[in-house]
Amino acid sequence: MCSDNSFEPMTPIEEIERDLVWREAELASLRVMLANEGLTKGQKLALFRASWALLYAHYEGFCKFALTIYFNALEASGAKCSEFNPKTQAFALTKELKEIRNLPSAEFLSAVRGFEDDILDKPITFPEVDTESNLRPRTLIRLLENADLEIESLLAHNHALDTLVNRRNKISHGERDIISEFDYYIGYESAVQDIMIGLALAIDQKISGT
Repeated sequence: MCSDNSFEPMTPIEEIERDLVWREAELASLRVMLANEGLTKGQKLALFRASWALLYAHYEGFCKFALTIYFNALEASGAKCSEFNPKTQAFALTKELKEIRNLPSAEFLSAVRGFEDDILDKPITFPEVDTESNLRPRTLIRLLENADLEIESLLAHNHALDTLVNRRNKISHGERDIISEFDYYIGYESAVQDIMIGLALAIDQKISGT
């Protein structure tokens, strides 16, 4: 009898790929609706408002999901905190460093002396990924630095991502002024997809060691 492998847990990369696929499929469905020439002006405006908001949601949602999966994979590896670069160490030890800074002088010195054995020599753990509910490029850059990852195209998309955040905020505050031009929207969607794919590839390369 053949064994049933359908319930085998997915690898981190498979989880990220699955998440990316459904997001891209939903954005593709929106593209089809936005390209419909039969829409009235009011229908088109409403659909574009929904599309801008959903585009941001997928951008932030995927980045947070993928980075969380990545940090979980690092934790599961059992690697010691001392094996990572200083920024990744600092992110992992956010809580511990804050506690040490607030200690009285004598306790602070004692904690510093034992820092390497008591903290750096232990398996690494990470706090929750915080996108600050407004994933601007500077926030994403900080998160990537914490993860020791790089998306080469991020700099080229800085302005587009900043504009996307601003537009999403206008929608969430009930403002009406939304650009409803298909080609204009597609440019931003392309930027978001480029970032999502870039992040997935960066994580894949880091985990696989390529």
